[in-house]
Amino acid sequence: MNSITDAEVARSTEKLLPKWDEIPQEFRNGNLYTRVADAHLHDYPLPGVSISFLPGFENEGAGEALDRCITAHLNAFAVKHEHKMAAVGYMISKICKVTVV
Repeated sequence: MNSITDAEVARSTEKLLPKWDEIPQEFRNGNLYTRVADAHLHDYPLPGVSISFLPGFENEGAGEALDRCITAHLNAFAVKHEHKMAAVGYMISKICKVTVV
């Protein structure tokens, strides 16, 4: 997450997006994590969820780093929308635990 530069946030990047065939099927079909990515992309709240960082990611500044990482990848136009949403949802699942409350 911390490798995302200001230029990548401004112009986008694909550098951390996994290839389509590396993304588990449950993310390709859509799930809670891809809904979080979609909410972030369209800037709307996702009520009724709790998001917590997984061990190793809960350091100070992790929220800002995650936001920068997600934003930079969601703004990428070089990959299909479905790939981008599945990949970002998968990335979120590797960093955070999202649960319905």
